[in-house]
Amino acid sequence: MTKIVFVNENENIFEVFHAEGVEYDTQVFKNLQFISNKTFNNYIGYYQFKNSNKSSEVCYKVYVLPKTSPKVNNEEENIKHFIKILQEYYRLKNKYGVKLSSYVKKSIIDLAVDDNKNEQNADDMDTFIAYKYAEAIKTIKMFFKKHNNILHKELKYSAQNIRDRLDVKRNITELDKSKIHQHKKVAYRYSEYALISSEVLHYFIKNKLKDVKDKQLGSATRKLKAKIDSKYLQRTAYTFRIKDIVSKKITKLFKSSEEKELYRALLQLLGAENYFEDQSNKMIFKLHNQHALFFRPEELFEWAVFDMLNDEYGEVSVTQKQKISYKINDASRDAYPDFVVRKGNEVLVIDAKWKILKTEEKISFEDIAKLRRDGLILERVTKSILIYPQIDFTDREFQLSVDNFNFEINECRISVDERPKTT
Repeated sequence: MTKIVFVNENENIFEVFHAEGVEYDTQVFKNLQFISNKTFNNYIGYYQFKNSNKSSEVCYKVYVLPKTSPKVNNEEENIKHFIKILQEYYRLKNKYGVKLSSYVKKSIIDLAVDDNKNEQNADDMDTFIAYKYAEAIKTIKMFFKKHNNILHKELKYSAQNIRDRLDVKRNITELDKSKIHQHKKVAYRYSEYALISSEVLHYFIKNKLKDVKDKQLGSATRKLKAKIDSKYLQRTAYTFRIKDIVSKKITKLFKSSEEKELYRALLQLLGAENYFEDQSNKMIFKLHNQHALFFRPEELFEWAVFDMLNDEYGEVSVTQKQKISYKINDASRDAYPDFVVRKGNEVLVIDAKWKILKTEEKISFEDIAKLRRDGLILERVTKSILIYPQIDFTDREFQLSVDNFNFEINECRISVDERPKTT
């Protein structure tokens, strides 16, 4: 049995389940608690988990929609809209967000958000999750294509001829003088990354791969594990348990950008990549029962605003998160305006706020003060602007000019936010 539930960002998931008459036990409660921690920390996304008892098995699929996209009565419409938001997030992230490492040639972003001419365009969560797994497998494969860690260990042996360094102590105490004890250093391949990756791949094959309807992915995963196992010696006292994947002992192993990409890929296979972004939350359940995709909508909004500004002013005119240094009473400080636009004689300082503006009075004093400060630090600022994803009051031409501080509010709706009437 499958139960699909929709909840909005900042909405109480427990109240939603109660309103829909869904009964749940302790295990479901723990999963809802995890979702609640995400929604109340301004995450949106998708979370799937199973709950089994003696009488039945229920698969819960929870969609967390942004506050700018209220739920509607049509389940198909809600899912369709969520997929569009997810696609837009990854498209903009690929364009303006974290730069992918050079060895990642094609990612889930490319696979899932190509235009509609691509027959592989992701239009449901199962397909999107399959692409997520495919990206993870590719990342792991590319990491171990470059990774070639060599260690040396001391090998002790005896022979009748002298070949290597003598073990003087053992030769003195040896009664059989035909034996000449020696020792040498032997090079061998060993990597904790390989051991951890092998265990994660084994877990993925055993518990998650059966739910993915992609035979090519299954074949690629098994081949990758076999290649890692054959390349690195697996006879070692080192032990790794899957639930330790989010422990400090494991996370601190992954230091370089390539190693962090590997770690993220391993979490993706476990459906736990959210732990990479939220290390403070160590709640981890039966990983083979869960799939998770969470992200912060304010990142999506900032990138959407950046996209809009680039279209309007040109990419060379807009800078994002530009560092501005200044001093207060001889103390050095840094400011990071969301956007600064410089074109001709025009200089704009802009902040994007992930808030629905109900009335003029709801504009935060702190937001205005920060905007004014940034405007004073920068030279020749002609206008300061606050941009919101949604403005509900009628007068959209609200402006304020005090002490040469030119300030206005604006609106930038994410292109996928055209929705039918809400419930």
